[in-house]
Amino acid sequence: MHWKRVPWTYDYLLALAVIGLGVFGVVMIHSSVFADSVPGWIQVRDAGLWPRQRFFIISGSLLMIAFSLIDYHYITRFYLYIYGFMVLLLLAVLFIGADDHTGVARWIWIPMPFIGRLSMQPSEFAKIFMTVFLAKFLDVHREQFNKPLWLALVLILIALPVGLVILQPSLSASMVVLSVCLTVLFIGGLYYRTILVGIGVLAPIIAVIWFDLQRNVPLIATHLLNDWQWRRIESFLRPEYANPDAIRQTQGSLYAIGTGGLTGRGFMNNPYVILGHNDFIFSVTASQFGFVGSAVLLGVVAFVIARCIMIAFKAVDVEGKLIASGVAGMLIFETFFHVGVATDLLPNTGMPFPFLSYGGSMIWVHMIAMGMVLNVGLPRTPKSMFDQQQSGFSDDN
Repeated sequence: MHWKRVPWTYDYLLALAVIGLGVFGVVMIHSSVFADSVPGWIQVRDAGLWPRQRFFIISGSLLMIAFSLIDYHYITRFYLYIYGFMVLLLLAVLFIGADDHTGVARWIWIPMPFIGRLSMQPSEFAKIFMTVFLAKFLDVHREQFNKPLWLALVLILIALPVGLVILQPSLSASMVVLSVCLTVLFIGGLYYRTILVGIGVLAPIIAVIWFDLQRNVPLIATHLLNDWQWRRIESFLRPEYANPDAIRQTQGSLYAIGTGGLTGRGFMNNPYVILGHNDFIFSVTASQFGFVGSAVLLGVVAFVIARCIMIAFKAVDVEGKLIASGVAGMLIFETFFHVGVATDLLPNTGMPFPFLSYGGSMIWVHMIAMGMVLNVGLPRTPKSMFDQQQSGFSDDN
């Protein structure tokens, strides 16, 4: 890495856009809690949300800057240890995870000096851990991983963390981890014929599940999902028969977006979205700033994603391309699903909005991921002409 050129080639716009999204998220979380139209009991219960989010953004920004200056090759060399540590964390959640009294244990409490204890969500860290692991694994085994036995091994290595996240249960996080892995596999040179075979296998399974969901009492879905997960899907498929409590947030989200109009109801005016600091933060934004504000927000996110993709194209080796591509895939999937849930195009899966929604683990993971992308974008020269050749993807698709 050319340190003398770093100050002149550092992607300041990308870093500022990410920090700007985080700061805007703190403002929106403050608004979602203290708006005049929000019931008082919510203010009392969640008054500490926005100060904690402010700490997460400040510390996350420092993490982003730090990781942007650490050569990603130094991190990826520990890819096997990273994978093993991730699996241990996900197993630990199942045995010592903090229960929120609903049977869901997704957090591990960690004591912190001066600020008390913080909760860590290993399923969030699995997103960046799998990105780093697969980027290095596919680079090391780029000549073999498309062979049947190697591909089976890769799929097992992906299925293990995804399955552990599902057991927590956290359906939304498992979908993000899976989407990141599939993005890295595709960009890493997965043969198109393999993709077609996968589609051929999955298509009838998806069809069976879809027809099962159309039944009044599904035979498969109710056995695979927890009761609260099934109620969310049922309220999306048949809202006319759903319990009012199950669709209250979705209805409030639609009212908020609809009444926001072109320019919004105004700052701190949020009469419909209850507890929108996490899964419905986009609705809080649309209510206060309308279509224009929502478009600007999505435009900034699109800029961040586009910069990740451009950095992936310009990366000097496979590892850098796959890291930047995996992060871009994560942001695309999370943004699409969050907005889809807010607009009732998708069932409520509890998907946070990148950089805006409340959550220390989510903020730290996304900031670290962006720091690694920024590092990939710094100037480098391949060690030799042979390294330059090896950094290309296979065209045997």
